[in-house]
Amino acid sequence: TGYGMHGYGKEALQLVEQMLWEGVNPNHVTFIGILSACSHLGLVDEAFCYFDSMSQDYDITPGMEHYACMVDL
Repeated sequence: TGYGMHGYGKEALQLVEQMLWEGVNPNHVTFIGILSACSHLGLVDEAFCYFDSMSQDYDITPGMEHYACMVDL
């Protein structure tokens, strides 16, 4: 989340992919960081993929914060 907030969105997403590759499951806070990083980088399609993945792959119900990130796109 810190990377994304300080202009390092690409690095933030790389860390998330590494985390997933190593078998670490994201939580609802992780997805806020992911969606925020996508927003800062203008990665609309990727954000929608991550947003869908929240509920489909990780059984996380999107909250107001997640929807706010999507609106910010």
